Amino acid sequence: MSNNHACRIAGVLSLCLAALPVAAQPTACAPLGELPSYRLQEDLRMRDHEMHAFPVTGSDSESTLVDLAGRYCQAKYVPKDDDAPMSDVEIQENYRSQMRALGAEIVHGERHQTTGKLVRDGATTWMHAWSQETLIEVTVVQPREAAYVLAAPAASDHRLFGAMPGYRAEEVEKRNFDEESMLVADAGESREIAVQGARHFIRYVPVDEQRVAADAGIHANYRMAVARLGGEVVHGDRNWTYARLVHEGQVVWLKLYSQETSIELIVIEEKPFQASITPPRADEMRAALDRDGRIALHVHFDFGIATLKADAGPVLEQIASLLEADADLRVSIEGHTDDIGNAAANRTLSRQRAQAVVDALVARGIAADRLRAAGFGADQPIADNATSEGRARNRRVELVRP
Repeated sequence: MSNNHACRIAGVLSLCLAALPVAAQPTACAPLGELPSYRLQEDLRMRDHEMHAFPVTGSDSESTLVDLAGRYCQAKYVPKDDDAPMSDVEIQENYRSQMRALGAEIVHGERHQTTGKLVRDGATTWMHAWSQETLIEVTVVQPREAAYVLAAPAASDHRLFGAMPGYRAEEVEKRNFDEESMLVADAGESREIAVQGARHFIRYVPVDEQRVAADAGIHANYRMAVARLGGEVVHGDRNWTYARLVHEGQVVWLKLYSQETSIELIVIEEKPFQASITPPRADEMRAALDRDGRIALHVHFDFGIATLKADAGPVLEQIASLLEADADLRVSIEGHTDDIGNAAANRTLSRQRAQAVVDALVARGIAADRLRAAGFGADQPIADNATSEGRARNRRVELVRP
Protein backbone atom coordinates (compact mmCIF):
# COMPACT_ATOMS: atom_id res chain seq x y z
CA MET A 1 0.00 0.00 0.00
CA SER A 2 1.45 3.38 -0.99
CA ASN A 3 2.04 6.08 1.63
CA ASN A 4 -0.39 8.43 -0.16
CA HIS A 5 -3.11 5.74 -0.17
CA ALA A 6 -2.54 5.04 3.50
CA CYS A 7 -2.77 8.75 4.29
CA ARG A 8 -6.10 9.03 2.45
CA ILE A 9 -7.51 6.08 4.36
CA ALA A 10 -6.35 7.53 7.64
CA GLY A 11 -7.77 10.91 6.76
CA VAL A 12 -4.48 12.64 7.52
CA LEU A 13 -3.23 13.49 4.03
CA SER A 14 -2.37 17.03 5.12
CA LEU A 15 -0.01 15.69 7.78
CA CYS A 16 1.74 13.51 5.22
CA LEU A 17 2.17 16.47 2.89
CA ALA A 18 3.59 18.56 5.68
CA ALA A 19 6.19 15.89 6.30
CA LEU A 20 7.68 16.21 2.81
CA PRO A 21 11.25 17.55 2.69
CA VAL A 22 11.40 21.33 2.63
CA ALA A 23 13.58 21.30 -0.51
CA ALA A 24 11.05 19.27 -2.52
CA GLN A 25 9.90 20.97 -5.71
CA PRO A 26 6.20 21.97 -5.65
CA THR A 27 3.96 19.88 -7.87
CA ALA A 28 0.75 21.94 -7.64
CA CYS A 29 -0.28 25.57 -7.99
CA ALA A 30 -1.42 26.77 -4.58
CA PRO A 31 -4.06 26.91 -3.28
CA LEU A 32 -5.18 24.00 -5.52
CA GLY A 33 -3.86 20.49 -5.08
CA GLU A 34 -3.41 17.59 -7.48
CA LEU A 35 -5.23 14.35 -8.18
CA PRO A 36 -3.33 11.32 -6.79
CA SER A 37 -3.74 9.30 -9.98
CA TYR A 38 -2.03 11.99 -12.09
CA ARG A 39 1.59 13.13 -12.21
CA LEU A 40 3.17 16.40 -13.21
CA GLN A 41 4.06 16.32 -16.91
CA GLU A 42 6.76 18.98 -16.62
CA ASP A 43 7.96 21.55 -14.10
CA LEU A 44 5.46 24.14 -12.95
CA ARG A 45 5.36 27.21 -15.15
CA MET A 46 5.71 30.07 -12.69
CA ARG A 47 5.97 33.75 -13.68
CA ASP A 48 5.97 37.00 -11.72
CA HIS A 49 3.65 38.56 -14.28
CA GLU A 50 1.76 36.59 -16.92
CA MET A 51 -1.69 36.72 -18.52
CA HIS A 52 -4.39 34.07 -18.75
CA ALA A 53 -7.87 34.12 -20.32
CA PHE A 54 -10.44 32.92 -17.78
CA PRO A 55 -13.90 31.84 -19.03
CA VAL A 56 -16.66 33.51 -17.00
CA THR A 57 -20.43 33.04 -17.21
CA GLY A 58 -22.40 36.28 -17.06
CA SER A 59 -25.85 37.01 -15.70
CA ASP A 60 -27.28 36.32 -19.17
CA SER A 61 -25.77 32.79 -19.02
CA GLU A 62 -23.40 33.71 -21.85
CA SER A 63 -19.73 32.97 -21.29
CA THR A 64 -16.91 35.38 -22.08
CA LEU A 65 -13.14 35.36 -21.66
CA VAL A 66 -11.60 37.70 -19.10
CA ASP A 67 -7.87 38.41 -19.54
CA LEU A 68 -6.11 38.73 -16.18
CA ALA A 69 -2.41 39.28 -15.53
CA GLY A 70 -0.44 38.87 -12.32
CA ARG A 71 1.52 36.30 -10.34
CA TYR A 72 1.05 33.18 -12.41
CA CYS A 73 1.35 29.42 -11.97
CA GLN A 74 0.40 26.67 -14.41
CA ALA A 75 0.61 22.90 -13.92
CA LYS A 76 0.03 20.18 -16.51
CA TYR A 77 -0.77 16.63 -15.41
CA VAL A 78 -0.97 13.27 -17.18
CA PRO A 79 -2.12 9.90 -15.76
CA LYS A 80 0.41 7.87 -13.83
CA ASP A 81 1.69 4.85 -15.74
CA ASP A 82 -0.47 2.30 -13.91
CA ASP A 83 -3.58 4.42 -13.46
CA ALA A 84 -6.50 4.73 -15.87
CA PRO A 85 -7.51 8.32 -16.60
CA MET A 86 -10.57 9.80 -14.91
CA SER A 87 -13.49 11.11 -16.91
CA ASP A 88 -13.64 14.87 -17.42
CA VAL A 89 -16.78 14.95 -15.28
CA GLU A 90 -14.94 13.38 -12.32
CA ILE A 91 -11.89 15.59 -12.81
CA GLN A 92 -13.93 18.78 -12.89
CA GLU A 93 -16.08 17.78 -9.92
CA ASN A 94 -12.91 17.21 -7.89
CA TYR A 95 -11.56 20.68 -8.66
CA ARG A 96 -14.93 22.34 -8.11
CA SER A 97 -15.21 20.64 -4.72
CA GLN A 98 -11.80 21.90 -3.70
CA MET A 99 -12.52 25.43 -4.95
CA ARG A 100 -15.75 25.52 -2.92
CA ALA A 101 -13.96 24.14 0.13
CA LEU A 102 -11.50 27.02 -0.16
CA GLY A 103 -14.40 29.47 -0.19
CA ALA A 104 -14.18 30.29 -3.91
CA GLU A 105 -17.11 31.22 -6.12
CA ILE A 106 -17.55 29.05 -9.22
CA VAL A 107 -17.94 31.65 -11.98
CA HIS A 108 -17.90 29.19 -14.87
CA GLY A 109 -18.40 25.46 -15.20
CA GLU A 110 -18.83 22.97 -18.00
CA ARG A 111 -17.76 19.43 -18.85
CA HIS A 112 -14.13 20.25 -19.64
CA GLN A 113 -13.34 23.32 -17.53
CA THR A 114 -14.05 25.22 -14.35
CA THR A 115 -13.22 28.78 -13.24
CA GLY A 116 -13.16 29.77 -9.58
CA LYS A 117 -12.68 33.18 -7.98
CA LEU A 118 -11.39 33.34 -4.41
CA VAL A 119 -11.39 36.57 -2.39
CA ARG A 120 -9.60 36.31 0.93
CA ASP A 121 -7.97 38.93 3.17
CA GLY A 122 -8.38 41.58 0.50
CA ALA A 123 -6.56 39.54 -2.14
CA THR A 124 -8.15 37.86 -5.17
CA THR A 125 -7.06 34.56 -6.69
CA TRP A 126 -8.43 33.20 -9.95
CA MET A 127 -8.28 29.45 -10.64
CA HIS A 128 -8.91 27.58 -13.88
CA ALA A 129 -8.96 23.80 -14.37
CA TRP A 130 -9.19 22.41 -17.89
CA SER A 131 -9.17 18.72 -18.75
CA GLN A 132 -9.35 16.20 -21.53
CA GLU A 133 -9.03 12.97 -19.49
CA THR A 134 -5.37 12.28 -20.33
CA LEU A 135 -4.31 15.88 -19.77
CA ILE A 136 -5.18 18.30 -17.00
CA GLU A 137 -4.12 21.94 -17.11
CA VAL A 138 -4.47 24.00 -13.93
CA THR A 139 -3.80 27.76 -13.95
CA VAL A 140 -3.77 30.10 -10.95
CA VAL A 141 -3.39 33.89 -11.24
CA GLN A 142 -3.27 36.49 -8.49
CA PRO A 143 -3.99 39.75 -10.38
CA ARG A 144 -1.62 42.64 -9.78
CA GLU A 145 0.28 45.31 -11.67
CA ALA A 146 3.62 44.40 -13.15
CA ALA A 147 6.72 45.70 -11.37
CA TYR A 148 8.81 48.11 -13.42
CA VAL A 149 12.17 46.39 -13.84
CA LEU A 150 13.41 47.66 -17.20
CA ALA A 151 17.09 48.57 -16.97
CA ALA A 152 18.50 51.96 -17.89
CA PRO A 153 19.65 52.10 -21.54
CA ALA A 154 23.15 50.68 -22.10
CA ALA A 155 25.52 51.00 -25.05
CA SER A 156 23.76 48.42 -27.22
CA ASP A 157 20.24 49.67 -26.37
CA HIS A 158 18.24 52.44 -27.93
CA ARG A 159 18.86 55.72 -26.12
CA LEU A 160 15.34 55.72 -24.64
CA PHE A 161 14.74 52.04 -23.80
CA GLY A 162 16.78 49.55 -21.81
CA ALA A 163 16.59 45.77 -21.61
CA MET A 164 14.63 43.37 -19.42
CA PRO A 165 16.69 41.87 -16.56
CA GLY A 166 18.33 38.62 -17.59
CA TYR A 167 18.37 39.48 -21.31
CA ARG A 168 21.27 40.51 -23.54
CA ALA A 169 21.37 42.13 -26.97
CA GLU A 170 22.23 39.43 -29.51
CA GLU A 171 21.66 41.44 -32.68
CA VAL A 172 21.75 45.20 -33.21
CA GLU A 173 21.12 47.02 -36.49
CA LYS A 174 21.04 50.78 -37.07
CA ARG A 175 20.04 52.55 -40.27
CA ASN A 176 20.02 56.26 -40.96
CA PHE A 177 16.76 56.10 -42.89
CA ASP A 178 14.29 53.26 -43.37
CA GLU A 179 10.57 52.49 -43.34
CA GLU A 180 8.63 50.31 -40.92
CA SER A 181 4.95 49.34 -40.86
CA MET A 182 3.04 50.13 -37.67
CA LEU A 183 -0.43 49.19 -36.48
CA VAL A 184 -2.70 51.77 -34.88
CA ALA A 185 -6.12 51.29 -33.32
CA ASP A 186 -8.94 53.12 -35.06
CA ALA A 187 -12.56 52.90 -33.85
CA GLY A 188 -12.02 49.44 -32.40
CA GLU A 189 -10.16 48.12 -35.43
CA SER A 190 -6.53 48.23 -36.49
CA ARG A 191 -4.95 49.67 -39.59
CA GLU A 192 -1.42 49.69 -40.94
CA ILE A 193 0.60 52.83 -41.59
CA ALA A 194 4.14 53.38 -42.85
CA VAL A 195 6.65 55.24 -40.67
CA GLN A 196 9.96 56.55 -41.99
CA GLY A 197 13.08 57.76 -40.26
CA ALA A 198 16.17 56.54 -38.40
CA ARG A 199 15.69 52.84 -37.56
CA HIS A 200 17.14 51.02 -34.55
CA PHE A 201 16.57 47.24 -34.34
CA ILE A 202 17.59 45.11 -31.34
CA ARG A 203 16.99 41.43 -30.69
CA TYR A 204 17.32 40.37 -27.06
CA VAL A 205 17.74 36.79 -25.85
CA PRO A 206 17.84 35.43 -22.28
CA VAL A 207 21.17 34.87 -20.61
CA ASP A 208 19.69 31.69 -19.11
CA GLU A 209 16.82 30.13 -21.05
CA GLN A 210 15.54 28.55 -17.85
CA ARG A 211 14.95 32.03 -16.41
CA VAL A 212 12.82 34.06 -18.80
CA ALA A 213 10.23 36.78 -18.39
CA ALA A 214 6.63 36.24 -19.47
CA ASP A 215 5.30 38.15 -22.45
CA ALA A 216 2.79 40.04 -20.29
CA GLY A 217 5.56 41.32 -18.03
CA ILE A 218 7.78 42.24 -20.99
CA HIS A 219 5.10 44.31 -22.70
CA ALA A 220 3.90 45.87 -19.44
CA ASN A 221 7.42 47.15 -18.79
CA TYR A 222 7.94 48.70 -22.21
CA ARG A 223 4.46 50.23 -22.11
CA MET A 224 5.26 51.76 -18.73
CA ALA A 225 8.52 53.10 -20.19
CA VAL A 226 6.53 54.74 -23.01
CA ALA A 227 4.09 56.27 -20.51
CA ARG A 228 6.98 57.63 -18.40
CA LEU A 229 8.23 59.41 -21.51
CA GLY A 230 4.81 60.97 -22.08
CA GLY A 231 3.82 58.68 -24.96
CA GLU A 232 0.87 56.44 -25.70
CA VAL A 233 0.27 52.87 -26.83
CA VAL A 234 -1.53 53.03 -30.19
CA HIS A 235 -2.09 49.28 -30.58
CA GLY A 236 -1.26 46.16 -28.60
CA ASP A 237 -2.06 42.54 -27.85
CA ARG A 238 -0.42 39.62 -26.05
CA ASN A 239 2.74 39.58 -28.17
CA TRP A 240 2.85 43.02 -29.82
CA THR A 241 3.09 46.62 -28.68
CA TYR A 242 3.00 49.69 -30.93
CA ALA A 243 3.53 53.09 -29.32
CA ARG A 244 4.26 56.71 -30.19
CA LEU A 245 5.88 59.53 -28.23
CA VAL A 246 7.70 62.81 -28.78
CA HIS A 247 11.18 63.22 -27.33
CA GLU A 248 13.03 66.54 -27.65
CA GLY A 249 10.71 67.60 -30.45
CA GLN A 250 11.07 64.37 -32.42
CA VAL A 251 8.30 61.84 -33.05
CA VAL A 252 9.46 58.38 -31.95
CA TRP A 253 7.67 55.10 -32.73
CA LEU A 254 8.16 51.80 -30.91
CA LYS A 255 7.34 48.34 -32.25
CA LEU A 256 7.86 45.42 -29.86
CA TYR A 257 7.43 41.69 -30.39
CA SER A 258 8.17 39.05 -27.77
CA GLN A 259 7.98 35.31 -27.32
CA GLU A 260 9.77 34.92 -23.96
CA THR A 261 13.05 33.59 -25.37
CA SER A 262 13.23 36.38 -27.95
CA ILE A 263 12.42 40.09 -27.68
CA GLU A 264 12.55 42.18 -30.85
CA LEU A 265 12.48 45.96 -30.46
CA ILE A 266 12.25 48.38 -33.39
CA VAL A 267 12.40 52.13 -32.79
CA ILE A 268 11.81 54.62 -35.61
CA GLU A 269 12.71 58.25 -35.04
CA GLU A 270 10.75 60.32 -37.53
CA LYS A 271 12.43 63.37 -39.00
CA PRO A 272 11.80 66.28 -36.65
CA PHE A 273 10.00 69.43 -37.62
CA GLN A 274 12.33 72.04 -39.10
CA ALA A 275 12.14 74.63 -36.34
CA SER A 276 14.60 76.81 -38.28
CA ILE A 277 12.09 77.56 -41.06
CA THR A 278 11.90 81.33 -41.58
CA PRO A 279 8.33 82.49 -40.86
CA PRO A 280 6.56 84.36 -43.65
CA ARG A 281 6.51 88.15 -43.35
CA ALA A 282 3.27 89.99 -42.62
CA ASP A 283 2.98 91.13 -46.24
CA GLU A 284 3.49 87.54 -47.45
CA MET A 285 0.78 86.33 -45.06
CA ARG A 286 -1.60 88.98 -46.41
CA ALA A 287 -0.89 87.95 -49.98
CA ALA A 288 -1.51 84.28 -49.13
CA LEU A 289 -4.78 85.12 -47.36
CA ASP A 290 -5.98 87.20 -50.31
CA ARG A 291 -4.99 84.44 -52.74
CA ASP A 292 -5.87 81.21 -50.87
CA GLY A 293 -7.94 82.34 -47.90
CA ARG A 294 -5.64 80.52 -45.49
CA ILE A 295 -2.02 79.98 -44.52
CA ALA A 296 -0.32 77.28 -42.42
CA LEU A 297 1.56 78.62 -39.40
CA HIS A 298 4.87 77.08 -38.37
CA VAL A 299 4.13 76.91 -34.63
CA HIS A 300 4.96 73.88 -32.55
CA PHE A 301 3.64 72.29 -29.36
CA ASP A 302 4.82 69.71 -26.86
CA PHE A 303 3.40 66.23 -27.46
CA GLY A 304 -0.23 65.79 -26.44
CA ILE A 305 -0.68 69.26 -24.92
CA ALA A 306 -1.50 72.81 -26.07
CA THR A 307 1.60 74.62 -24.79
CA LEU A 308 3.33 76.68 -27.48
CA LYS A 309 7.05 76.18 -27.86
CA ALA A 310 9.41 79.16 -27.73
CA ASP A 311 10.10 79.03 -31.48
CA ALA A 312 6.51 80.23 -32.12
CA GLY A 313 7.47 83.78 -31.10
CA PRO A 314 8.64 85.08 -34.52
CA VAL A 315 5.54 83.67 -36.24
CA LEU A 316 3.22 85.28 -33.70
CA GLU A 317 4.95 88.63 -34.13
CA GLN A 318 4.32 88.54 -37.90
CA ILE A 319 0.63 87.64 -37.38
CA ALA A 320 0.27 90.51 -34.91
CA SER A 321 1.89 92.90 -37.43
CA LEU A 322 -0.54 91.69 -40.11
CA LEU A 323 -3.56 92.38 -37.90
CA GLU A 324 -2.24 95.74 -36.70
CA ALA A 325 -1.85 96.88 -40.31
CA ASP A 326 -5.54 96.20 -41.07
CA ALA A 327 -7.84 97.02 -38.18
CA ASP A 328 -10.85 95.59 -40.05
CA LEU A 329 -9.30 92.15 -40.62
CA ARG A 330 -10.80 89.32 -38.61
CA VAL A 331 -9.37 85.81 -38.76
CA SER A 332 -9.99 82.29 -37.55
CA ILE A 333 -7.20 80.24 -36.00
CA GLU A 334 -7.87 76.59 -36.86
CA GLY A 335 -6.08 73.57 -35.40
CA HIS A 336 -5.64 70.18 -37.10
CA THR A 337 -4.01 66.83 -36.18
CA ASP A 338 -3.08 63.59 -37.89
CA ASP A 339 -5.42 60.62 -37.38
CA ILE A 340 -3.37 58.75 -34.80
CA GLY A 341 -5.18 58.32 -31.48
CA ASN A 342 -8.70 58.98 -30.26
CA ALA A 343 -10.72 61.14 -32.68
CA ALA A 344 -12.60 63.09 -29.98
CA ALA A 345 -9.39 63.75 -28.06
CA ASN A 346 -7.70 64.96 -31.25
CA ARG A 347 -10.51 67.44 -31.91
CA THR A 348 -10.28 68.75 -28.36
CA LEU A 349 -6.50 69.07 -28.54
CA SER A 350 -6.62 70.83 -31.92
CA ARG A 351 -9.05 73.42 -30.57
CA GLN A 352 -6.97 73.95 -27.42
CA ARG A 353 -3.90 74.57 -29.60
CA ALA A 354 -5.80 77.04 -31.76
CA GLN A 355 -6.96 78.80 -28.59
CA ALA A 356 -3.34 78.95 -27.36
CA VAL A 357 -2.44 80.90 -30.51
CA VAL A 358 -5.43 83.23 -29.99
CA ASP A 359 -4.38 83.84 -26.38
CA ALA A 360 -0.82 84.61 -27.45
CA LEU A 361 -2.06 87.17 -30.00
CA VAL A 362 -4.37 88.80 -27.44
CA ALA A 363 -1.35 89.06 -25.14
CA ARG A 364 0.36 90.99 -27.96
CA GLY A 365 -2.45 93.57 -28.07
CA ILE A 366 -4.83 92.11 -30.65
CA ALA A 367 -8.51 92.48 -29.71
CA ALA A 368 -10.08 89.14 -28.80
CA ASP A 369 -13.24 89.86 -30.84
CA ARG A 370 -11.15 89.84 -34.03
CA LEU A 371 -10.05 86.25 -33.42
CA ARG A 372 -11.87 82.92 -33.36
CA ALA A 373 -10.43 79.52 -32.35
CA ALA A 374 -11.63 76.26 -33.95
CA GLY A 375 -10.36 72.68 -33.86
CA PHE A 376 -11.06 69.98 -36.42
CA GLY A 377 -8.81 67.15 -35.28
CA ALA A 378 -8.13 64.80 -38.17
CA ASP A 379 -11.32 65.67 -40.07
CA GLN A 380 -9.66 67.92 -42.69
CA PRO A 381 -6.42 66.27 -43.83
CA ILE A 382 -4.33 67.86 -46.57
CA ALA A 383 -2.04 64.84 -47.03
CA ASP A 384 -1.96 61.05 -46.65
CA ASN A 385 -1.97 59.96 -42.99
CA ALA A 386 -0.44 56.63 -44.00
CA THR A 387 3.03 58.23 -44.36
CA SER A 388 5.29 60.12 -41.97
CA GLU A 389 5.49 63.10 -44.35
CA GLY A 390 1.73 63.24 -44.72
CA ARG A 391 1.08 63.09 -40.98
CA ALA A 392 3.59 65.90 -40.42
CA ARG A 393 1.71 68.12 -42.92
CA ASN A 394 -1.62 67.31 -41.30
CA ARG A 395 -0.40 68.36 -37.84
CA ARG A 396 -0.86 72.08 -38.38
CA VAL A 397 -2.42 75.35 -37.21
CA GLU A 398 -3.82 77.60 -39.91
CA LEU A 399 -4.69 81.29 -40.15
CA VAL A 400 -7.98 81.49 -42.09
CA ARG A 401 -9.82 84.48 -43.48
CA PRO A 402 -13.61 83.97 -43.09
